[in-house]
Amino acid sequence: MTLRTSLKMIKLSAVVFASVGIVFASKYYQGKSQNKKLQQEIQLEKITHSNELTEILSRYDATLNENKELLRQQNAPQQTVPANIKPVATVVAPTPKTQEIRQEIHPNAKKIDSLKNQLKEQSDQNKSLATELGELSSKYRELKKRNDSNESALALSKNLTAINVYANGIKIVSNNIIETKRFSAIEQIKVCFTLLENKAAIKGNKDIYIQIVNPDNKVVSKNGDFVEEDSRLLSYSAKTNIYYDNEELDVCVFVDPNKNDIQKGDYEINIFSGINLIGSTVFSLK
Repeated sequence: MTLRTSLKMIKLSAVVFASVGIVFASKYYQGKSQNKKLQQEIQLEKITHSNELTEILSRYDATLNENKELLRQQNAPQQTVPANIKPVATVVAPTPKTQEIRQEIHPNAKKIDSLKNQLKEQSDQNKSLATELGELSSKYRELKKRNDSNESALALSKNLTAINVYANGIKIVSNNIIETKRFSAIEQIKVCFTLLENKAAIKGNKDIYIQIVNPDNKVVSKNGDFVEEDSRLLSYSAKTNIYYDNEELDVCVFVDPNKNDIQKGDYEINIFSGINLIGSTVFSLK
């Protein structure tokens, strides 16, 4: 499996996980909304039940007082009872009104218990959805991290690579090009390198920038040239444009330096494709 195919599969997985996550999030917040609505219903039922219960208890107390009065009247002595005969307690059966009050209390209490059970089930379901949503979010973050990493690797694989970077001073004598290490005799600096074969790179014209840094850490440049890309600035000494067709390619560039930038010491040579560093070397002048 190629890096590109792997990247596509990871992107597809990330999209799938994101979609599933959205569905779970929707269910979770829908359940949360239903839970809130259910709590409001229970609170309203409690208030209603409390009012009804107060009214019922008031009626119940009134009925109970009536029963007590009836009981007192029935137990009142109508005639003298011999001392050897014990009075028989009279049990008053609940009146229809009392039974009616008890029947009214029972359904309301049962309805509140039912709503409490529904609320508990909804709460358990919301907790389960929240757990699943957290797991999906974690998987999505991991996939995104791997996707970003693979994209970086893919972008890096498309970059050019310069090897065998070589530099030296040049002086011209009678139309002959002579390499020299003496800084006082230098007229140009010759920089050569090889671009490696890269089938992943995009074919076409490429801007290659040569940066020469002198011992004082100053970029050797006759005109102070620089290029800006992605809000980054690159100072360079020379620029060349080549056509790259994914095959190995040898390149040489002659740099006209500012004489004031040339001195004895070590020079750093950097090769850039765009603003991406693709190769470097060090050479010395004496």
